[in-house]
Amino acid sequence: MSKLNIPESTLKDLYENKKFTTYQIASKFNCCQATIWKRLIEYGITRRKTCELYSNVPSKEELIKLYNQQKLSTWKIEKKYGYSRSTIHRKLKEFGIITRDRAESHIIYPRKDFSDNLIEKAYLIGFRLGDLGVRKIYPKSKTICVASGSTIKEQIDLIKSLFEDYGKIWIKKTKDNKINIQVALNESFDFLLSKEVPNWINKNKKHFLSFLAGFIDAEGNIGIYNYQAKLQIGNYNKNILDIISKKLNQLGIVCKGPYKTNMTKYKHYAGYPYNNDYFQICVNRKSSLLMLFEIIKPYIKHKNKIEALKKAENNIIERNKLYGMKK
Repeated sequence: MSKLNIPESTLKDLYENKKFTTYQIASKFNCCQATIWKRLIEYGITRRKTCELYSNVPSKEELIKLYNQQKLSTWKIEKKYGYSRSTIHRKLKEFGIITRDRAESHIIYPRKDFSDNLIEKAYLIGFRLGDLGVRKIYPKSKTICVASGSTIKEQIDLIKSLFEDYGKIWIKKTKDNKINIQVALNESFDFLLSKEVPNWINKNKKHFLSFLAGFIDAEGNIGIYNYQAKLQIGNYNKNILDIISKKLNQLGIVCKGPYKTNMTKYKHYAGYPYNNDYFQICVNRKSSLLMLFEIIKPYIKHKNKIEALKKAENNIIERNKLYGMKK
């Protein structure tokens, strides 16, 4: 049997450049795989590592782009480029690219850290305590999930505006005309997990007013009843209403309550029924309302509440013209 003649240049091209396996080369020349191994040794061609034999792996730069920048999972990289996840994991390790843990691997959409602005933070806490459900998807998750639902479009628009710069938002309309909204935020928003009012809010007037504006935008009702303007704030958490009522009275704004009210036969303006013990505080006096409206205006964000506040102010001005400044 004559010796198989495979030129060194041909073997180097097939094995090193075109990345053929020894099995593929042997099949091409109709010989056994052992023959190809012998020729590699004879020509001094360095054998590839096992992890390199069957892979057509992107460069380190491309893998960084796909895995770190685009946040593609190894599953998606496999599907898009056709090589196995095990190969991707080996290459990540070989290139020194830190792999994501389970929590990070679930993060697909870009997220931005909270601004750390205390005025904004106080408002978000107030709004959260009034209208937002906040949770972690699972205990060690790095995702803060914020959710709410309403039949009022302006409420959903407001929530969207509060968080759209920070994370991915999903909005869905249900069959009963309710709109659900959900936001995925990073861990810089973990301050929203608490259901308590932080002490720092009560120690600074601007922080308190921003917090109060958030709570009013979520749970407050500014209206005109029997031709008289009134502000009412209701919630199941009596402690929060106690804090607000005491602080308003300290600021010279007469606030009454909290009062326990039976609201089980009514529906909230956002469309959901009341349940359990419900409490309310209210500001009725014209002078107190005008004072409150004046200092709260810069912080109110809800379109409907801004319009209601203007109408209530005009109501008080008209009443003062007719009946004087008293009451």
